[in-house]
Amino acid sequence: MRKTIKIFLILIIFTYVVGICLLIWPEVLESLFWSLKRLGINFSGNTDMIRYYYGVVLLSLSVIALLIVLLIPNQLPDILLERTTTGRLALSNYGVKQFIRTQLSGEGLSNIQVKLKNTRRQKKFYIVADAAYKRSVVKELPRISNQLTNELTNLLGDHNTPVKVSVKVNQKSTKNNHLAPRVV
Repeated sequence: MRKTIKIFLILIIFTYVVGICLLIWPEVLESLFWSLKRLGINFSGNTDMIRYYYGVVLLSLSVIALLIVLLIPNQLPDILLERTTTGRLALSNYGVKQFIRTQLSGEGLSNIQVKLKNTRRQKKFYIVADAAYKRSVVKELPRISNQLTNELTNLLGDHNTPVKVSVKVNQKSTKNNHLAPRVV
């Protein structure tokens, strides 16, 4: 789980815990106002009003969280090739990644890293690779990308689901990592 999602969930849980505590023990809020008055901080507010607005905020957070859960597409563990009454035939995401690595290894690319976003409506492939001669590979990148898209479409067999391929090439480091002593 990503760090931003964890922080968002922690904030939602914290607001719910505070809200539930205020519903169960409303006298805590009154004692907090009394303590603030003793410190010299006057707060002109009603505990019922605060609990009402806090409930509205919790309700809106719940609706937003529900919409996020319903609208974000889920990742599929494999790509369904055929479903019959006797069973289903699927190609795993790992197999597709290995197919892409095999196809691109002959194009002068190395250290090929593939990220796959497999949803019901589309298949997205993010590919990052190293090349010793970046300029020559960058010129061939549209051809490589189109050829890979066609091969993936043929492999998956479903021409209705769009296949998107994004290929990026990094310059392979040819420098030696060790430093030689300077001779003067």
